[in-house]
Amino acid sequence: MLVELVVENFYSFRDEETFSMMGTRIAEHPGTVAETDIFPINKVSTLYGANASGKSNLLRAMALIREGLFVKVGQEARWFQKIKPFHLDAASEEKETLLETSFLINEKLYRYGFFVNRTEITEEYLFMEKNGDEQALIFHRTEAGVEGTWCVDERFPQRLMLADCIENHPEMAEWFQDMRIIMRSLDGSLSVSMAKMHLKKYKHNLLTLIQVADPSIQDIEIREVADKDGRHHDEFFVIKEKKRLDGTFEPYSEGFVFQDVESAGTVKLLALAGPIIEALENGSLLMIDEMDQSFHTLMTRYVLELFRGEFNANGAQLVFSTHDISNLRSELFRRDQIWFVEKRQEGNSALVSLVEFKFDERERKNSFEFYQNYLNGKYGAVPFLPPADWWVDNGEA
Repeated sequence: MLVELVVENFYSFRDEETFSMMGTRIAEHPGTVAETDIFPINKVSTLYGANASGKSNLLRAMALIREGLFVKVGQEARWFQKIKPFHLDAASEEKETLLETSFLINEKLYRYGFFVNRTEITEEYLFMEKNGDEQALIFHRTEAGVEGTWCVDERFPQRLMLADCIENHPEMAEWFQDMRIIMRSLDGSLSVSMAKMHLKKYKHNLLTLIQVADPSIQDIEIREVADKDGRHHDEFFVIKEKKRLDGTFEPYSEGFVFQDVESAGTVKLLALAGPIIEALENGSLLMIDEMDQSFHTLMTRYVLELFRGEFNANGAQLVFSTHDISNLRSELFRRDQIWFVEKRQEGNSALVSLVEFKFDERERKNSFEFYQNYLNGKYGAVPFLPPADWWVDNGEA
């Protein structure tokens, strides 16, 4: 399970910032926390913040850690170039970038991270802690050499050392491989190949989830069709039911192209349904950028409940960014499951958890206070909106 994600000098994050899934000592929603031998870990967490506040960059950091561990030999430079420093001051552009994650596998806590400058990886490390003992060094790579015997001392400037030995440690490889990070630029599109795989593997559960958005859907089929140039490709067809004159229902004999007849929200749900079901079955991490985009509030809440409730028996985790404040309620989240990303005056992003703010007893019990206080600016991470008096008519002030 994901425990922490640390970033420094990465895109909009200039200073070291830590996102944590560790549960604090509060009594709210105990069922949404996984109890481990070391400490409790939250199953869900949400990120709020203004547009361009840096929410996507936090998910991007996790995605790049994962990508770097499975990058093909010869493709390292392309991956390395995606790691960008904070660019709004000259000093940061010359400093190293830090990406670090802590995660729990079979009651063993790992802390893995690396530093990079603009040309190479300067440091890489992996520590392990078991049953609350002190952290033990597994390996530590620096420019001077490698300490530890877990990985062979074979260093390449833009390739992670762990990438060359992770397959020898299947538990760790599986944890990173199973996680899914779905960025905003991708989640609105429907990957036919990915959805096709999920449809075959999770047909019943996937169809049931899609029917939450559109109960008239009876089935989803994959058919090979030809475009106007005669080229063949797979297309999703939805089988719907129609009402007879006697009031009963029957399936349409023909199917409809899914994306032609379904709303953007339902199309998005089909794109996300596979990763959602996959995470719940595997007990893996799912991170979604702007999950509420094209979703009704109650649809977002439904997906959230799958991870909060009894369906999540395998320790799956959901982390998502959103602008939908109607779900910013104490009846849905613990305070340590709500995070705000705020863009500071100098253009750098900062992370703060709702649990860090002081609440009186009335506020803790009143669900509307969370989003009402957020709108009023109590927690920050809201856009600054100047008066709307900037309009210029015909080029004249």
